[in-house]
Amino acid sequence: MNSVGFAMSGTARLYFETAGSGAPLVFIHAGVADSRMWDPQFDKFALRNKVVRYDHRGFGKSTFPDEAFSLRDDLANVLQPAGVDKAVLVGCSMGGGTAIDFALEHPAMVSGLVLVGSGVSGLNDPKHLSDDTRRYWTELIGLVQKGEVERALEMDAKYWIDGPSRGASEVDPTYRERARQLHRENFSLERFKRQENTLTPPAIERLGEVAVPTMVVIGDHDSGDLKKLSDRFASEIPGSKLVRMNAAHLPSLEWPGEFNRLLEEFLGSITL
Repeated sequence: MNSVGFAMSGTARLYFETAGSGAPLVFIHAGVADSRMWDPQFDKFALRNKVVRYDHRGFGKSTFPDEAFSLRDDLANVLQPAGVDKAVLVGCSMGGGTAIDFALEHPAMVSGLVLVGSGVSGLNDPKHLSDDTRRYWTELIGLVQKGEVERALEMDAKYWIDGPSRGASEVDPTYRERARQLHRENFSLERFKRQENTLTPPAIERLGEVAVPTMVVIGDHDSGDLKKLSDRFASEIPGSKLVRMNAAHLPSLEWPGEFNRLLEEFLGSITL
C-alpha cells in the first residue's frame, strides 16, 4: 500500500511517497523533472522492495523557502520519517550528485548506488567543464537574466530531453511528450538564484572514498561532459560498473524496460 507525506527539512516541506516492503530502494529525481519521472520504476520495484521517492525542494509538491540548504540534508530528513535506516540510492542527474554526497557523508546508511546521467558536487568549477558546456550555460543564464523564459525553457528541454546530438524526430514521441511535460511543470527561475551549501571538499575530488557497490548508467545522447564524468566514475569509484544506453538524460523514463532489467540485475548482484 502506498503512503504519502511531507518531511520537514529546515522550513521546507518535502513531499515523499513510500510503497512495498523489503530492502529499501530510494529514487532521487533529476533537475528537469520531479519524482514522477520514476513512475515506470516505483510500483514495479515495490513488489519486492520498500521504495521511496520524493520531490526536491522547489520541485513537484515540495516548497522552496529562501534559506540555506543542502540536498544531502534534505535526503536525510526524508529518510527518517520514511522509516529508512539504510538503502540503495538511485539518483538521476542532480539526484545522482545528491546520492554521492550522501554516501560520502553517511556511509553507514547506503548499501549501493545507481548513478544515472549523474552530476557531482564540484562539477560547476569551470576547470571541469568543456567549452561547449560553458557556452550552453552562459547562453541559458543569459536568457534567464533577460526574462526570456520560454526561450530558456525550450533550450533546456532540447538539451536534456532530446539530447545535444539528436533531433526531435529521432526521439520516441511518447517519452518526449511526457518528459517535456515534467520539465515544463518544474522549470523555475528561482533555482537559478539559490545554490545549496555544497560538500567540502566536493565529491568530485573524493570518488575513491565511495565504498559501496555502484552502477553508473549513461545515455549515448547525454551531455558530453556527463559522458566523460561517467567514465571518471567508473574509473575512480572502486568496483563500479558502467552501462551505456541509447538514450539522452533520462534513460529510466525513455527506455524503462531496459533500465528496470539493469536495475534488477544490479540489485540481485549485491547484498542488501
